[in-house]
Amino acid sequence: MKSASDVLAQEWEYVVALLPADLERSAVEHGAIVRRRRVTSASALLRLALGYAVCDWPLRTAAALSESIGLGPMSDVAVLKRLRRCGPWLGWLTGQWFVGHGLTTSLPPRRLRLVDASTVSRPGSTGADWRLHASYDVGGGRFDEWELTTGAGGESLARFHGRPGDVLVADRGYAHPRVLGDVAARGIEFVVRFPWSNLHLLSSDGQPLDLLAFLHGLPEATAVAQPVYLDLEDRAVRTRVVAVRKSVAATESAHRRILHEARRKGKEPDPRTLEAAAYVFVLTTLPSTISASQVLEVYRARWQIEIAFKRLKSVLQFDALRARDPALAQTYLYGKLLGCLLVDDLTHRAKAFSPWGYPLPSEQSLQYLAGQRDLAAEP
Repeated sequence: MKSASDVLAQEWEYVVALLPADLERSAVEHGAIVRRRRVTSASALLRLALGYAVCDWPLRTAAALSESIGLGPMSDVAVLKRLRRCGPWLGWLTGQWFVGHGLTTSLPPRRLRLVDASTVSRPGSTGADWRLHASYDVGGGRFDEWELTTGAGGESLARFHGRPGDVLVADRGYAHPRVLGDVAARGIEFVVRFPWSNLHLLSSDGQPLDLLAFLHGLPEATAVAQPVYLDLEDRAVRTRVVAVRKSVAATESAHRRILHEARRKGKEPDPRTLEAAAYVFVLTTLPSTISASQVLEVYRARWQIEIAFKRLKSVLQFDALRARDPALAQTYLYGKLLGCLLVDDLTHRAKAFSPWGYPLPSEQSLQYLAGQRDLAAEP
């Protein structure tokens, strides 16, 4: 079986064809290429960066292979210096990949987008040093937007673009009242789980909603929707709370997690938190034509982005960060992400692959080429 390095070497020109055509200009503009000494082309530098990030080449291996991949002979220190400058460029390339595939422009009328974040720690660290904020397009079966920040970058729906008709699905960490109001004002719908004490909700008569009382009145095994307003002081956003009672086993499991976390922090859990743990409840702006059970089915789709994160970490070892230096770590992580996009792209193209292993020009391209030949043949 061929290694990743062998495939990268043999299929490199095809890989480059999947990326923006202006590699040389973009590498210079984003500081990846400062001078041409030893670096003969942006394509060769990109191959070095992906070899380091995707194939996990050690610096000495990258230095030893530098000449064979189109670069001049370099020491491992010289390779390190060049890789440290590649992070912003690789980040730009991942953004352009989304644009080039129509995932941030020319959007379809409605998309179900699952939003979540995953953390990465540098070697020897026990905290979250980097955080990947990502959106996963359920219809396309792939990531459609992401942002890489340090561990201090908080989870927020404000990080994601979109257009009216998109539906953002997120967990409790994204239940920020003001941000939810701004998302709704942009015409983007959402289904967001929220802590029982996090949002100021008003019932249809304008009085504060007693969420726990509403939850206590839920029937068994039935999803119920309650029209409410999300109170933002200066305005109110029309929404719905959709809730369902958990099974006994699921409730007991939630209680164990809450009690374990409370003991770990040396605190007593709020009794209301234990009460609320017996239910699943979300806030949504989806219209009432979508039933309560359908809203919860939409929220249940969140497992797909969690599986996508696990795939990113297990197949490409995204969380196996080797670099302690922030600039080198950025190159490594963005290289992994660009590799993920290329793998996704090749996977989605697989159905159209032919026995010769690559797509031929489209009919439109063939007509253009035929026209060019006709022009060349004219006296």
